[in-house]
Amino acid sequence: MKTCHVCKIAKPSDDFHKSSKSPDGRQYRCKPCAISAARQRAKDNPEAKREADRKYRQSDKYKANRKARREGPQRERILEQKRESWYRNHESNLERLRARQADPEFQARQRERYARWRKNNPRGNRKWQLEYFYGLSLERWDELVLAQEGRCAICNRPAELVVDHCHRTGNVRELLCGTCNSGLGHFKDDPIRMRAAATYIEKHRDGE
Repeated sequence: MKTCHVCKIAKPSDDFHKSSKSPDGRQYRCKPCAISAARQRAKDNPEAKREADRKYRQSDKYKANRKARREGPQRERILEQKRESWYRNHESNLERLRARQADPEFQARQRERYARWRKNNPRGNRKWQLEYFYGLSLERWDELVLAQEGRCAICNRPAELVVDHCHRTGNVRELLCGTCNSGLGHFKDDPIRMRAAATYIEKHRDGE
């Protein structure tokens, strides 16, 4: 048993966070009092809290803890806790989200934040879209554009290029203009239909 220095209640040692600086290896405050104090510090100095969180997320300790949570024996217990928390707080979270989205000041801050991000990351949207939808890096995109000299791989015209990929395998093929890419999509990537369409166009080229 150990007595908390804040609430003055005697509790088991497991109710105190670990501390390498303490003689008994536990903090002098119990877990509820320590959590309450941490929340108050974050509320009093949010900038310091954000900076501390940023440094922690970049540390090796964070990566090791994250891996342990995902792969370790506590994984199922943590997932169950998250599910219970989600169901328990779902409605209240939705209400807070709707209220925040309807707040004009919040919307103004969001627009300012997005404008600032766009200014600092002029190619940020393209980078995110390439990586998320095609697994393509921005550097690889630049290499493809240079290799094709900014021209569509089908019609060979200079144009604003887009990524063409196989819908069956997801593999990136080449870069096309929007018209050619849409045409392939309308023909369902079926070469038989496209050859038939080419024959049809040649047959009626002179208005026959």
